[in-house]
Amino acid sequence: MPYSGVYPYYAQHITAGFLCAATKMSHTATDFAFVPTYIGQGGSKAILEAAQKLIFFEGVDVLMGMINPKMYPELRPILENHNKLGLFFDFGESVPPVGGYGSHISNLSIGLWQSEYVLGQWATKEFGHRGHMISPIYESGFNLSSSFLSGVGSAGSNQLKSTVLKESHASKDLLDLNDFFNAIDADAPDYVHAIFVGQIGNEFLKQWSASKFNNVIPLVTVENMAYPDMLEDIGHLGLNFYSASTWSKEHKTGSNPAFVRGFENFGKQQANLFGMLGYEAGLILGRMKAQLTIGNTATAIAHFNQSGTVGPKGVLYFGNPEQQSFPLIDIVKINTTNKKNNATIIAQGTALGYDISTVYSETESGWQNPYLSV
Repeated sequence: MPYSGVYPYYAQHITAGFLCAATKMSHTATDFAFVPTYIGQGGSKAILEAAQKLIFFEGVDVLMGMINPKMYPELRPILENHNKLGLFFDFGESVPPVGGYGSHISNLSIGLWQSEYVLGQWATKEFGHRGHMISPIYESGFNLSSSFLSGVGSAGSNQLKSTVLKESHASKDLLDLNDFFNAIDADAPDYVHAIFVGQIGNEFLKQWSASKFNNVIPLVTVENMAYPDMLEDIGHLGLNFYSASTWSKEHKTGSNPAFVRGFENFGKQQANLFGMLGYEAGLILGRMKAQLTIGNTATAIAHFNQSGTVGPKGVLYFGNPEQQSFPLIDIVKINTTNKKNNATIIAQGTALGYDISTVYSETESGWQNPYLSV
């Protein structure tokens, strides 16, 4: 597991979700052994060294962890050659390849690239064709801004302007928005789209709320900036903006309510994204366990993909690119107060129609760490 200054306890939440699912399926905690390995910020060298240690010396059956999907191809040979599985988590910062990552790799993703596409399409139709997108250089290294741009294009616009903040203007110690504010003051865009991760996102919202543009130019943010736990410290600012939601504990559809009740009873804590991802992983490996323990990896995968197992977000598959889903994504209006942060669903959309056939191969980025490893 890599370091994350944004969610330092995410690994514990994933584990709790996994064990919650295992218990639901009548497994006990002793049926699974976790071998935690720290991989810094998720660079290639650290990931490969950890994978070799876990497979060759610890003898694990499955590699799990929060890693950048761009690292999957480097793990593919070792997993396939030694008949091991890789079940990874990500926030959907990278668009997946159309053909998947190979027979032995699957990922459980929040799908931010899809919500960004939906936001771009919706914002253009709702507010107008002349948008302005802002992100630090770190966040711009993923597929989020390009997905938003594709959504804008699908709504018939080619007028999205962009500001990428250099490290000298955006770091953990500094956020200088003067040039950006001057640009939108001169250009008066129909809306602003912000892509930030971590506390710098809160700092952006603070400076935005204090600016003359607040409640004048509509603000649309990447969905992680609108997560309730991120807004806890700044709710008193009385923020009003728009965002997306791919999953929420408040969703009442499918098996999500049952997951929320089960997780909160099991873990004595509120259901959250990481608990949900861990729960989905537990459902998958709980179904596969009998075959995996006797080395029948291919049979385990085939049987699982035929089982129709349903998780909080829908039907689960292992490494099946033909089953790429485009779930319904909520567009939410955020309003914060001293006492409560409200998210009201005002529209819905999907990324169906987004041509991702060449995005993966055409993406050139030096970022090896996952989205939350800041």
